[in-house]
Amino acid sequence: MASTKYNVLIEKRLLTTFAQNPLKETCKLIPFDDNTQEIDHQYAEKIDGILGVIGLPLVTKCIREESFLNKMPNVKVVISLGAGTDHLNLPLLWKKGIRIATTGKINSGVTAELGFMLLMALARNLKQAMVAAASPETCLTFRQHSFGVRLLGSTLGIIGLGSVGYFVAEKAAAFKMNILYHNRTRRSQEDENKVQAKYCETIEKLLSQSDFVMLCVPLTDHTKYLIGAKELKLMKPSTVLINISRGDVVDQDALVKALQAGAIGGAALDVTTPEPLPADHPLLHMPNVIVTPHYAGGTKEVVQEINSIAVNNLLAGLKGKPMPQELKYLSHL
Repeated sequence: MASTKYNVLIEKRLLTTFAQNPLKETCKLIPFDDNTQEIDHQYAEKIDGILGVIGLPLVTKCIREESFLNKMPNVKVVISLGAGTDHLNLPLLWKKGIRIATTGKINSGVTAELGFMLLMALARNLKQAMVAAASPETCLTFRQHSFGVRLLGSTLGIIGLGSVGYFVAEKAAAFKMNILYHNRTRRSQEDENKVQAKYCETIEKLLSQSDFVMLCVPLTDHTKYLIGAKELKLMKPSTVLINISRGDVVDQDALVKALQAGAIGGAALDVTTPEPLPADHPLLHMPNVIVTPHYAGGTKEVVQEINSIAVNNLLAGLKGKPMPQELKYLSHL
């Protein structure tokens, strides 16, 4: 006799990826998409697990709203694709005895790669260069007046020297940039020496001395709007800001005003608020601003690894076994 399958709520766009062994043998996958606001009552009480990523309305409801979770009393695990936890209502999930796992820091390296790519694109005015190349006239003018700046000897300020930030620092060191950093906890002398990074006790000091500022912090109550009007005023008019963390780490309205006033030199944002930005948003139409669709953490290879980790976490959690990337209960949250 066939064994009973686990019922797993899954984003529709992930269905093809995950509807294969070993999941298809052990789980019934119940899909939803961006337009799904409720779960059919015949499934709600039977759902054992939730598999999804940040941002979709139903995912947010499932992992943040108690009234919604109450409709699914048998949920055992929530598996989030990605490393961030800002979208999870951890105290609520733990209170209900629901175990949680992310896919860890497997994408830290590629996130740093995109961050450094954005830094280089801003340094050499890549966006403007691509537009200029469309005609001989603009091409000649651009080559005469818009060379950009070299990285050698310039100063990069990294806010958040965790796994992503340290990968960024390694790349900057290879280009012989001067590296400043601010972190909640100072890195060891050995770590600093490997990339020749200098610690700044205050963000203010880092901002005032940097030619490039890169944000690599998680979104928490302490880092929300970490960069606002006050902080932007501390930056040099030529300094550019790169954000590969979360959109709400930056006060986006203040950033727009600073850019419009020429208070800073430019910005590159892989994360925004909201995502995606509306088509008429000013950040999308500024020549010195690059916006990408929050894809820093994904390459073909990394996505395959993330999916494999998610499956392993899910199956282990459903069976009551230890999950490799399980978030440990923190009583103070």
